Amino acid sequence: MRQGKATYLFPGSNTPAGFLSFYREGLKGTEHVFILKGGPGCGKSTLMRKIGLHMLERGYDVEFWQCSSDNDSLDGVRIPALSVAIVDGTAPHTLDPLYPGAVEEIVNLGEHWQSAALRRQKEEIISLSQRISERYAFCYGKLREAGALLETEQAENSDHADTSILEQTLHDLADHIFSTDQPRGRHLFASAVTPRGLIRFTEPLSRRMRRRFILTGPVGGGKEQLIAALAHLAEEKGHRADIYHHTLLPETIELLLLPELEIAVVAAERPPQETLPGDTVIVCGKAHDEAAAAALQEQVETLVAAAANYIAEAKALHDSLEAIYRKAVDFPAVESTGNRLFSRILALAADTDSSAE
Repeated sequence: MRQGKATYLFPGSNTPAGFLSFYREGLKGTEHVFILKGGPGCGKSTLMRKIGLHMLERGYDVEFWQCSSDNDSLDGVRIPALSVAIVDGTAPHTLDPLYPGAVEEIVNLGEHWQSAALRRQKEEIISLSQRISERYAFCYGKLREAGALLETEQAENSDHADTSILEQTLHDLADHIFSTDQPRGRHLFASAVTPRGLIRFTEPLSRRMRRRFILTGPVGGGKEQLIAALAHLAEEKGHRADIYHHTLLPETIELLLLPELEIAVVAAERPPQETLPGDTVIVCGKAHDEAAAAALQEQVETLVAAAANYIAEAKALHDSLEAIYRKAVDFPAVESTGNRLFSRILALAADTDSSAE
């Protein structure tokens, strides 16, 4: 039996506007969604990872939805071939069923903790939670500064972009790529500011495709308009499109994947150090002021590093909060719940396999 392929992405990200979630977008078209509820430290991430790894061993491709606030935790796993997902439905990405029982089900791990033990540490829980919120407020302040710098640079470079060349490039790319049907698209993140800094999955995600169109140039130089127009055309013509947004400029797109066509369109600041046989690099404008652009990039990196430090402090506080909850959790009961959930997913897999025969 072949080993399934693991894909890593962010369903939500820390942005200048605060935490932005694309959970609903990421679950679009998924027929069976199990929403895990329960506080920190009750085993949600461990349960999801365990099931994801088991499904990989059984030959199923699995999306691992990474947590932008904790590099070692998951916000969800999705098994596309079974149209099944398991997701963390607690804050900050609170998720409740839209179609209870028909599509989504709640799995409450919070029923396996001892409330009396938690009430005894109420003051410490409240204090830690407030300090975590404070660190995220500091983080988002730094990201707002970084986003504002990029928006200013974007506007200046946009004023000098050659729109006729951009329109011709869009026409040429569209001729290379598209056919027809009905709209299908998901919006996600390929990068996020995390406790370990800015983490990007753009390269490994794009390398999965047979062909890559790599649009290079400064922010506002034209690549943003091109990739946005291509994403719109992809949805309009009915191709399955995974649309990944820029974590510091959430309105813009940094990666477009068209899995059925095996095509990726990447918006990059500079050409890749290594190109693949199916790569086409397209230069989209240049910075209005190269020296100013380099200085601005350095400022942005400093602000992002400061934001990441605040997230790291929040994670350390969250680890302390989890430690309190773990002492109150009945983990054999959590494991039993996880085993029942895994059995249900295997039953869905058996039904899918038999219907495909």
